[in-house]
Amino acid sequence: MAITRALIVGVSDYSKMGQNNLPFCKNDITAVAQAFMNGMKVDPADIFVCGHTGNVAGKDFVDTLHRLSCVCNKDDTLLLYFSGHGGTISDSHHLLLSDATIETKELINYLEAIPSKNKILFLDCCMAGNFEVDGTAVFNISSTADEFAGKGYAVIASSNAVQYSYGHPTKPISLFTNFLCEALTDTHIVRSGKKSLYDIKRLLFLYMEIWNKNNPAKRQDPIYRANIGGTIFFEVQDYNPYVVEKYFEDTEQYIIYTVEPLHNGIAKRYCVKVILKQPFSLLEISLLNREVVEKVKRLEIYNGMNAQQHWHGKPANLIFCYFGFDETDIANGNYICHTTWADETQDKNHWYRQSKNTEIINDIHFNIHTYYQSLKAFTIEHTGSKEDLISHTKVIITQMITLAERAIAMYNEYVNHTKDERTLIADMASIIPKIEKLYFSESELDIPPNELKEWSQCCSNLAATIHDFTLFYNQKYISMRTPENREACMDISVKRYYEELEKLKVVEEDVI
Repeated sequence: MAITRALIVGVSDYSKMGQNNLPFCKNDITAVAQAFMNGMKVDPADIFVCGHTGNVAGKDFVDTLHRLSCVCNKDDTLLLYFSGHGGTISDSHHLLLSDATIETKELINYLEAIPSKNKILFLDCCMAGNFEVDGTAVFNISSTADEFAGKGYAVIASSNAVQYSYGHPTKPISLFTNFLCEALTDTHIVRSGKKSLYDIKRLLFLYMEIWNKNNPAKRQDPIYRANIGGTIFFEVQDYNPYVVEKYFEDTEQYIIYTVEPLHNGIAKRYCVKVILKQPFSLLEISLLNREVVEKVKRLEIYNGMNAQQHWHGKPANLIFCYFGFDETDIANGNYICHTTWADETQDKNHWYRQSKNTEIINDIHFNIHTYYQSLKAFTIEHTGSKEDLISHTKVIITQMITLAERAIAMYNEYVNHTKDERTLIADMASIIPKIEKLYFSESELDIPPNELKEWSQCCSNLAATIHDFTLFYNQKYISMRTPENREACMDISVKRYYEELEKLKVVEEDVI
């Protein structure tokens, strides 16, 4: 079982180092410990602390870090927080303890060697952004999405390479730490019982951006750099998803394969997928359709509690039926026809509109799919084997994900204010053609067999999102958006990329 473990360090006593003491760093320890426990569900027994007395000797820090590293397992998350003096010595950033200094890069290298799956280092000190991260995550073709996603380390620093970090003007803690604790404990970023490192980082950066606008004389530009594949999702709340009821019925003439709720505020609606066991005429299908309507219209199937409370006990007002001849038709969305039944509360002039390929038979509106046979023949001819499709898709998608991580790292430096937009556009130009080529290669793959549909669709969705990265900081389209719109679109796409990568982890368990 994966465990989140933490080391919290606050150095207040610098009498031996000839530096000003920082009494509020002892308060930072308490605030961060509470934020880790309340916001991240870290067990108090898994939190190691240095600095309750204000004094943190180098040996004590190293010994505590070593003890922590010895209990970490390969699936764990390690959080390390530091509050105290920091500065640049001989072009390299160092953290100052009560009797020693530690080069930040050496600490990062030590953390990287710890066997936990991921590590996050929070630095609240001056000039904290003067560090580098070794490369970006590379998705190896022999790895699974579960092995890739969330693996690596990230560093979130309170200021850039030349800025000071300040105490909070009205609270006895550090400014950055105050906003960090607020971001860690915020419940509005929790989705399905989880919060992501990405959302924590974005909220923290938003707090700091607002501070900087109001306090330009004490500006702090936080820095985020990482070589993590995707992001990290923390389970912070118990989550019991609403379970959608299933309905399946096998009769002599047809199979009701699925009944899907499509309810809205003004009508109770179902979508029904039906497999016909014989090549019935439209008249015969209309009679079967009436039979299906009578079976389905009083079902109690909902997508959520709100719909259930609103529509429970009431019959359906609209039922849409899709008729195919086998499971492949259902999987590929290829139907001989689809129909609409509407009760007397509905506007039938709207739902029963006439056009070239429509008919009304027994008060059932038919839309006849004249392309059914040609599409079925095309599907059969172009459906690939499971083994070949997995192999070809993985070659493409692993490269696209690796390029996506590079694009996100480039964008992060723009968000860090270490690069301007012109530089970002120039940097993106080196990978945009590669992403585009791979994206179009993915779109030309064979149609997946039924057992591979969900996995293949996940990969296609992921490829499309990664391709979106090429649209916002591309010189060809730069005049189509404002800088603010480009940034908003990129943020949305990055968030979607992380969510789709997380979904791929789950789906691939049944495939690979």
